[in-house]
Amino acid sequence: MLVSAVSFGLMPIFARFAYAQGVGVDELLFLRFLLGFVIVGVILVLRGRLNLPSRMDLLFLILLGALVYFLQSFLYFTALLYSPVAIVALILYTYPVFVTIGALTLGWEKISGILAGASVIAILGLVLIANPFGSIIGVGIIFALGSSIFYTIYILSGSRVLRRVKGDVAVFYIMGGASVSFGVTGEVTGTFHLAWSPMGWFWVGMIVVVCTVLAITALFMGISKIGPSRAALISFGEPATAIFASLALFGNSLSGLQWFGGLLILIATAIITLCGSPALDQEQGQSLLREPGR
Repeated sequence: MLVSAVSFGLMPIFARFAYAQGVGVDELLFLRFLLGFVIVGVILVLRGRLNLPSRMDLLFLILLGALVYFLQSFLYFTALLYSPVAIVALILYTYPVFVTIGALTLGWEKISGILAGASVIAILGLVLIANPFGSIIGVGIIFALGSSIFYTIYILSGSRVLRRVKGDVAVFYIMGGASVSFGVTGEVTGTFHLAWSPMGWFWVGMIVVVCTVLAITALFMGISKIGPSRAALISFGEPATAIFASLALFGNSLSGLQWFGGLLILIATAIITLCGSPALDQEQGQSLLREPGR
């Protein structure tokens, strides 16, 4: 689980390096999901785990990848163009709070003082991270928040079908749907060039191999051995990796209020995880919390 968390946490770092080599968002995500789809498919075949869900479940998973996860990934990776990695990573990590609020709204979960308090803490942390007292809220923060909201929709929408389909099999079809959407939008907008330097290809390859295939494989192995609740706690290594790597490599600095806001978000997420939210605390649901991961 720690290998998975660190691998996911390095993804925005590698993305920033890829952008510096002229790699576009649509190009990067198209290759990430296409190559991830192929490699994960081969792994599933070799392990004898690949199967075809029912027609309705298959259509739902493909649409989930082609629409919801497509939008979530696009917003997240676009936010990295405008805001520091640390801020984007922390804003995205508000998704467990939004999932809990969504589960309460849908009647899947009963309101409690602990969950309500955790939600208030997280929202306060989000306000401090956005730093409205120090500057105008930038487009990167809006994109990051949109990414967290679409990630919430992705988790809540997929939690039902994952009662019938194994998490790693669902990820395979979701990545296929996402790759199609990024391929179509790239062609329509004319953003596909692929004429990158060798270093550009290197960073794209790192995202595919380390931040997608290795991260997903380690995630499912970890969940199967220690369960979803403890796995979720160890996954806090993901935002920590992104934050401290970005501070070391890019010199992105956070104000005291932003550091405090980030701490509030992580505390609120830990509270919700330890409370065992039905929307989050199940093996199949926990599997959907990652990849196609971010």
